[in-house]
Amino acid sequence: MSQETHLVLGAGQIGPLVAERLLERGHRVRIGRRTATPARTEGAKTVSLDVRDADAVARAAEGATVVYNCVNPLYHQWPEMLLPLTRGITDGARRAGARVVALDCLYMYGDTSHMSESTPPAPRSKKGALRQESGEYMLGAGVAIGRAADFFGPRAPQSIFGDRFFERVFANKSVEVFGDIDQLHTYSYVADVAAGLVALGSRDDISGIWMLPVQPAETTRALLDRVSRALDRPIKTMQVPSWLLRGIGVFQPMMRELAEMTYQWKQPYVVDDTKFRTAFGFGATPWDDSISATTSWAQSTWGVRAAARLVDQT
Repeated sequence: MSQETHLVLGAGQIGPLVAERLLERGHRVRIGRRTATPARTEGAKTVSLDVRDADAVARAAEGATVVYNCVNPLYHQWPEMLLPLTRGITDGARRAGARVVALDCLYMYGDTSHMSESTPPAPRSKKGALRQESGEYMLGAGVAIGRAADFFGPRAPQSIFGDRFFERVFANKSVEVFGDIDQLHTYSYVADVAAGLVALGSRDDISGIWMLPVQPAETTRALLDRVSRALDRPIKTMQVPSWLLRGIGVFQPMMRELAEMTYQWKQPYVVDDTKFRTAFGFGATPWDDSISATTSWAQSTWGVRAAARLVDQT
């Protein structure tokens, strides 16, 4: 495979995983981020830029074959930042002659019982409407959009099964859940999200919407049981009602923004990745492997800390 240059924008949960896979393929990788602090991905070059500035993106993307948009501002920053960064990245990459692969969520869908590339957008939230507008802009520019469900996996601290979840598990506290944990709910393993985006970037004939690879939907309770068995420890749950999130949101804007999305856990939330699997010949990581990797990471991170606290107390 010939060596290409790829620009990965976003150094959060998915961007570094995309960069690592590109490096493994022998490509040159630049990671763009707001600050000049070097990215932690060994072998990648860090560039500092404001992705809302199309000229800055074009300069960072000079000579790049693909630009990966993995940028995701905090929930309460979406109204002022999401559309400007979408336009900045899309327009800047086009000026540099690079293709764009963008990571997206599923917030634009109101009927979540069966989400595929042909499902029409019908947002039920402010953030869903913003995502719909962002997606329409990218589609008009020929961007390849990879859509993912709620994350789980190693190094995904802000996910439902992230830092707060495992910190509470190892402290023998109840974990917070939303809606009905007996509804089917698709979850995206972060390694599969990254692999799917890299696959989209590997072909110059790819554009439009793609549901990234996922395992068939299970209930959240079933996934909790998988995690519990892998850790060999019970997991207690505590349901958090939407009204409480809205109340907390008076003081914590992130919680207020989360409240309007809880409808996604009150109804089936099912992703159909048939199009991706057919086109690329691979699907999601088997449950046993993804859960094992996730719980091993959690044990080495939060289990060690919990053990250290226990020693300090004795």
